[in-house]
Amino acid sequence: EDGIRDVERSRGLGDVYKRQGQHPATSGPPTTSGASKTSTTSAADAISPDRANSIIVSKKDVSELVGSTLEYEGKSSNPRSSSPIDGKQSCQALMVPLTVDVGDKWTTYRDVWYREGKDTFTHSVTQRVLLYSSKDDARENYSKEFPADVRSCSGEELKVDTATWRVSVREASDDRAQWVLDEIADGRPSGWRCMLEARIIENRLLSATVCQVANGGPALRAIVD
Repeated sequence: EDGIRDVERSRGLGDVYKRQGQHPATSGPPTTSGASKTSTTSAADAISPDRANSIIVSKKDVSELVGSTLEYEGKSSNPRSSSPIDGKQSCQALMVPLTVDVGDKWTTYRDVWYREGKDTFTHSVTQRVLLYSSKDDARENYSKEFPADVRSCSGEELKVDTATWRVSVREASDDRAQWVLDEIADGRPSGWRCMLEARIIENRLLSATVCQVANGGPALRAIVD
C-alpha cells in the first residue's frame, strides 16, 4: 500500500534484477563473447570499453532525479539469466531488455542497478550498456529485441515468478523504444510501475528502467538523455 518493496513482497521484475546481481562484476566479458568483426564505426563516434562506465549515471545523480537516497548498488559485467518469462515470445525482451538474448558479438557489458536498500526499496533504477565492435552488430541485436511489430505487445501480459506485468508500448522506432510495465494484482494495476527505454547510438545499445509507485517518466528521460 505504501509502495515499500521488501524481501517477501518484492516480486517479478525486481527479483529478476536482483538475481542478475548475485555475481560480482568482472573486468570484461567471457572469452566466448565479443566475437570480433571488422568495425564500420568511426573512431570519432565509437565508445571504447574503457569509457563504458562513463555512460552510466552515478548513484548520487540518480538519487537526486528520483528524490530518494539510493544506498544500494549492484553491478554486473555479464548478462545474467532471468527467471522463466511466460507470455508472447516476441514481447519477452521487454521484461528485461538487453538481457534475454544479446548474442555473442558484444565486446563490453555493463549492468548497474540502484535501490534504497538491497531488499527493501521504494525505487529501483537499472541501467545497461552494451558495446559492439561495429554499428552493424549493434543494429542486428537492437532489431532482434525491438522489431517493427513490437508495438503489438501493448496489452500483453508477461508473468515472472508470481507476478504479472501488463505491457504498454509508447514508442518503437529504428533507434528508440519506450514502454511501461504495470504490475497487475487481482486483475488491476497495483500502482507499482516500471518505465523503460532502450536506444541504439552508433556501436552501443543503452537501456534504463525506473520502477516506483507513480510516474517515473521524468527521471527516466533525464537518465537516458
